[in-house]
Amino acid sequence: MHRWQARVVTAAVLAMVIWAPLSNQVTNAIYCYPGDPPDVYQACLKYNAGISQQVSNQQQLQNIQRQIQNVQAQINATYQLINQLNAQIAAQKALIAQTKARIADLDRQIRFKTGDLVSLQADVAVRDQLLDQRMRYVDSNGPINYVELVLTAATFNDLVNRMVAAQQIATSDRHLLDQLSSEHQLVTQAQKELDTQRQQVSALLQQQQAVEADLQKTKVTEDAAIAFAAQLEAQLQAQYAQVQAERAAIDAQVAQLAQQYDAAAIKAGGGSGVFEWPEPNCRFDCISQGFGCTSYYFEVYDPGCPYPHRIHTGLDIAGPNGTQIVAADTGVVYLNPFISSYGNLIIMVHGNGYSTLYGHLMAFAPGLRTGMIVPRGTTIAFEGSTGNSTGPHLHFEVRLNNVPKNPCIWLGC
Repeated sequence: MHRWQARVVTAAVLAMVIWAPLSNQVTNAIYCYPGDPPDVYQACLKYNAGISQQVSNQQQLQNIQRQIQNVQAQINATYQLINQLNAQIAAQKALIAQTKARIADLDRQIRFKTGDLVSLQADVAVRDQLLDQRMRYVDSNGPINYVELVLTAATFNDLVNRMVAAQQIATSDRHLLDQLSSEHQLVTQAQKELDTQRQQVSALLQQQQAVEADLQKTKVTEDAAIAFAAQLEAQLQAQYAQVQAERAAIDAQVAQLAQQYDAAAIKAGGGSGVFEWPEPNCRFDCISQGFGCTSYYFEVYDPGCPYPHRIHTGLDIAGPNGTQIVAADTGVVYLNPFISSYGNLIIMVHGNGYSTLYGHLMAFAPGLRTGMIVPRGTTIAFEGSTGNSTGPHLHFEVRLNNVPKNPCIWLGC
């Protein structure tokens, strides 16, 4: 399969899917309190920014279902959306955890501050009572009469003692008033701080509720996307079974041809384990897909690869249509005019367990026939886009004992 063009097409379609006019965007911004710890506040801002820049996930899923007709492209786009949803769910859960931790910390602070405030209010109440008693005494007996103190003093020492006592009473009164004023201010400040923290808790609870609501929506959309992906996979199963049956037939054919032509290929000088690049006019920079794990559904199953557990068994070399293709090693050719997956296919047996496959060919070289011994570097075909292909390229495989190996092991790409 010619993957680079498939990726371009899928990317273009996805761009259409993801883009939507601003009128269709869903902005579920939540309140971010600047007084929160920096990590909580920044996480909240980041969450809001992400929400404001994307269209609704449900709308995106509907666009995938409606706009993308190719089943493989649909399933690729759907799993990309599922990955995005998983990341969004993780971010939402992280923000909820941060919010809960901040709420718990504020609740702790509120409890401590409430205890301190109760103690402070009790102390102020005692001092208020003392001041009330002092005011009642002054109201009953009047303020200190310094003239009377002087006139009624028996001696000078008695006068001094009375003046000192009067001064101490006045100082005590001022001190009591100052303490009461200060403690009343502390009570007011503590109440304000408690009110602020309670407002923070209220705002954070609103934030938590908003994110939890968005989280539920995200999960619902993810469930729908997973169900849609399962539906797509069911549709692909029949096609996949057909392609793999064709591959099994090719494998059996390669094994049979190896037995048939091995001795002749070795006698002609093939099977040395040395290969040359199959497209002289299009070198390593023309590789559009390498050997290894792939997301393309119709490749060979490999449990060691991530979903969909598929492996690309060769190199895709993308050159212009009609590009010359040469034999990578001396061997016996077998022409396979058309198989839906490989298209026009050449199988070459080189001996000593080595074989090569050349797929998606536009045409075979003039005069080439099955059973011919062809020297290394001989033109055998021309690049095309037959079979399961989206553009001109050569699918090139190297097999050892009928097991596909990475051609770059021998070619050094």
